[in-house]
Amino acid sequence: MKSKYIAVTFLLFICSIFTIGAQDIKPDKKLLYKVIDGDSLYLHVFQPKEIKTPTAVIVFFFGGGWVGGNPKQFYQQSDYFASRGILAISAEYRVKNAHGTTPFECVEDGKSAIRWVREHAKELNINPDKIVASGGSAGGHVAVSTAVIDGFENANENLLASSVPNAVIVYNPVLDTTEKGYGAKKMVGRETEISPVDQLKKKLPPMLLFHGTKDRTVPFENAFRFNEKMKELGNDSKLVAIENVDHGFFNGDFFRNGFGNKYYNLTLYDTDVFLKELGYLKGKPTISRELKQVSCIGDSNTKAQYPKFLQEYLEASYEVKNFGKGGATLIDGTFFPYDKTDEYKKSLKFTPDIVLLMFGTNDANPKWCLDSARKTDFKGTPQEEFKSEYVKLINAYKKKNSKAEIFVLTPLPVWAKKNLEKENIVERKEQLNKWVIPLVKEIAAEENVKLIDVHQLMKNSFKYSRDGVHLTKEGYKVLAKKISKEIK
Repeated sequence: MKSKYIAVTFLLFICSIFTIGAQDIKPDKKLLYKVIDGDSLYLHVFQPKEIKTPTAVIVFFFGGGWVGGNPKQFYQQSDYFASRGILAISAEYRVKNAHGTTPFECVEDGKSAIRWVREHAKELNINPDKIVASGGSAGGHVAVSTAVIDGFENANENLLASSVPNAVIVYNPVLDTTEKGYGAKKMVGRETEISPVDQLKKKLPPMLLFHGTKDRTVPFENAFRFNEKMKELGNDSKLVAIENVDHGFFNGDFFRNGFGNKYYNLTLYDTDVFLKELGYLKGKPTISRELKQVSCIGDSNTKAQYPKFLQEYLEASYEVKNFGKGGATLIDGTFFPYDKTDEYKKSLKFTPDIVLLMFGTNDANPKWCLDSARKTDFKGTPQEEFKSEYVKLINAYKKKNSKAEIFVLTPLPVWAKKNLEKENIVERKEQLNKWVIPLVKEIAAEENVKLIDVHQLMKNSFKYSRDGVHLTKEGYKVLAKKISKEIK
């Protein structure tokens, strides 16, 4: 048996990339399906609720170049399909880092998993003629190989039970293991033995492939060539080309925290439709295919609760993320210049379709904007610096997604009478009205982005002010509702 220390360390590393909020997705149980060379391999099972008749089953294989990886990569997908009424499994298989194996053993384990599921159809309450092999990257290779590659069966298993699935669904899979594709250096002298595109034949199960056109790991050409050859042989094959995305685009926010669910939704929706066409599912997908990702960028009035309520008003076809930072400014030399914060870095990672920018409340604080000793490398007035940094911020999101809708929001009103004792509140209100709000409107016009005049929309909302600068919970609800109407 390989070192328990290595295995434990690896699992701890994988677990560390998940947020606390994401840990609520867990399998219902784990079933041992194979013991080999002292290593135990499990199926992480997600059960459909209250299903009496045998269902279809989808078995996912994780990616990782046959070297690493973890079944958690497909927990989010498995949880979804269990909710749709079929059994879903994320399977373990041997990989180099944990077991010292090669891609050939990965293929063997994939076949073992499909065979075990078919053999135990009665106990699992599944239809043995409705087994789907699925996976991503190297796991996609394992899934395709169970259908395409002959041999590599474990002689100690019941070979009367077929290891061939009834359908295959894969995401940026490795389909060519020669120099034209990925993995040739890992199987020198045996490059075509488990190269799916080189082993295609007639009468293969129907297949659905997803691949990014900008994949720098597994060339898109491989998927295109595989799909064309499948159809030439009379097989049922469909390739969904996802424009301008790289490898691993299909991962959801559970596995790749901060990545968002845009392409997870797209691929899962089409997967759902494909399974329904096969007769493996009923009803309509319960997710939106065209998910719009929304980034809320700003200071404490963003960090507060309005993004949460905005999600409720926009509903399931939008995914709202909060990247607010309390005390944030655009000008430098303050407590939290936004472009130096972790929130800014995370917001770029999210690749939003809609960006909501609301800054200025802290920039208007005389503590910063009227401080001649404030440390900044910018040569010019605070007003010029504010405008320059705002334009830089807008361009950063345009660069990340040239098609993104960008909205600049004037800051909330400051109600000095609410808290006259609060430091600088009267002066802050003066600065806000004097130059911050006019500059925000000017920036919107010059940069050809949309303006939401929050200051005007909330001018009669004094009753919702908590301290003259921030709102109550009900106030942020009102703000979110008004913003939702502006961007729908």
